[in-house]
Amino acid sequence: MPKEDARARRLARRRARLHGGLSAVVFTGVLLGLISLSIKTVAGDLAFVLLATVAIVVYIFHRLFPGGEFFTIALANFIGIYASIFVLFVEGNFKTLTPMVQAVGFVMPLAAFVGGAYWKRHAVRTIVLTDVLRPGGRFDRIFLWLLPVIAIGFLTFLMPGHDLAPAAVTKLFLLAMVAISLVVLFVSRDIAIFLLDTGLLFEGFFQAAARLVVPAFAFLTFYSLLVIVFASLYTILDRFTDPPNFVIDGRPRDITFPESLYFSLVTLSTVGYGDIQPHTGFSRLIAATEILLGILLLLFGFSAIISHRTDRRGG
Repeated sequence: MPKEDARARRLARRRARLHGGLSAVVFTGVLLGLISLSIKTVAGDLAFVLLATVAIVVYIFHRLFPGGEFFTIALANFIGIYASIFVLFVEGNFKTLTPMVQAVGFVMPLAAFVGGAYWKRHAVRTIVLTDVLRPGGRFDRIFLWLLPVIAIGFLTFLMPGHDLAPAAVTKLFLLAMVAISLVVLFVSRDIAIFLLDTGLLFEGFFQAAARLVVPAFAFLTFYSLLVIVFASLYTILDRFTDPPNFVIDGRPRDITFPESLYFSLVTLSTVGYGDIQPHTGFSRLIAATEILLGILLLLFGFSAIISHRTDRRGG
């Protein structure tokens, strides 16, 4: 029986590790896919390199340091942020680079991090498997490795891009990425600590958010009900009165129910884009009433959600 229990625990841990790694890869893949589709310079081969490299790096770390689920998820998120900054950096300063050079530059710091983590794998493994948020601030150590990386990025903005040949731009880009990679290589342990602490903080945030699902759903249900009720009032008002009560896209006309739903939503949230405007005194009165109810609902709704969380803690 003890052997069977130990085997069952090992299998459960293995499934949890696998689930954590797959979740991290899928989440980061979706994030990078959105980045690839939204930025013009990332297309074709480079988009494939972005996705493939991230999947490989996350898989390698999951294999090197099994059990660090939160570390793996934080790593995946961190790579997504790095990809966004990298692409904006390339779009701003290195538009003439070929996709292959961009791909090589993107991979270099990630390869350096993998190499540095393997080099210091015993120290990193201890950190990752701890799953405990270390007390005290370490912002000084974080800035020690962030400052040189940021400085290298800012120096590229001083580059006279219009006066340089494409070959020179390529050399400067690769030189900058080599410098960043060397920094990452030697501070891989500090980055691992930062990623683990970030993952644990996110875990606490999502656990707290999970406890608010029921009151938040009740709040959104009542909020949606008010949107529908006032949308119906706007539509009925235009249906049974004359002339039209709303100016839509610059001209008075009867409002449709989908348009009234949209207008009711932006009015209740007090956004008011101005593409639909109440045109008569009665429609303005209803809109003003909805605005006041929206403010009261937000105040009492947030108060109820916080009270629910406090009561759950007390219980």
